[in-house]
Amino acid sequence: MIAVTGSTGTVGRALVAELADRVAALRLLVRPGAVAADPRGRQAEVVPVDITDPRQVRRALAGVQRLFLLTPFVPGQDALQIAIIDEAVRAGVEAVVKLSAFGADPQAVARVHREHGRSDEWLRRSGVAHVVLRPNAFMQNAGQWLPAIDQFDAVPLPTGAARVSMIDARDIAAVAAAALTAPRLPTGSHDLTGPVSLSYPDVAQVLSTVAGRPIRHWDLSMPAAADLMRRSGVPDWAISARLELYQSYRRGEADRVTDSVQRFTGRPARSFAGYAAELADRLRRPDDRSVISQAAP
Repeated sequence: MIAVTGSTGTVGRALVAELADRVAALRLLVRPGAVAADPRGRQAEVVPVDITDPRQVRRALAGVQRLFLLTPFVPGQDALQIAIIDEAVRAGVEAVVKLSAFGADPQAVARVHREHGRSDEWLRRSGVAHVVLRPNAFMQNAGQWLPAIDQFDAVPLPTGAARVSMIDARDIAAVAAAALTAPRLPTGSHDLTGPVSLSYPDVAQVLSTVAGRPIRHWDLSMPAAADLMRRSGVPDWAISARLELYQSYRRGEADRVTDSVQRFTGRPARSFAGYAAELADRLRRPDDRSVISQAAP
């Protein structure tokens, strides 16, 4: 029995699709009221559970051998993950595959990296067999830039000349599926990246080629980026966390490239150009659905 948390998100849905043809017993832990991913017509057990309630988590993990642990980006994410790890140990889960973050470290400056680092360390000390997957920025984040591209023909991010080895979320799922189903667990921590490191002007050039029109990188100041996010309804704690992440990019902390996708899956990591091609129709047909339109470059 393999259990999956976060199965309704970008990585989770891709992971469910990967596991559908590989495992006989699949349990999807979903928040009450959420719609679980359809594992290609295969029967999966869907268990509504409030992951902040330890008793519900323990009941949901009864009989599970391996757990994929992914939690939403919320305040106190480290405490939430630590509590779930504790319940997994109490429930007798034999192995945990945890989705962490590239650069995770308990002493990191960026909140996202620091909180993942703390829960990663807790997992290592728990005594349960484990795999920690630390992916870099998702290529799928480009979908969040579409309203700004519609409005300004620009990608507005405060990243300067930073280079990031962003990864396709489907490659993360493929690695997670390989780890969860391996006869011998590939224990330890593994940094996951795409095949190359790109600057955001590079990314904008790729999008320009796909769109057939010029798209530039609009290098915002940190205060301007904060204002833009605030106008879009992003809460202050999340704005602070994102700005810390962008600052880590500017320090060169997201530039490194690894071969982990190739080692786990036997194939190269997907390129950003390949992912961008999937956005072609959307890039060529802009529509005015942007709350960002209140700002101007």
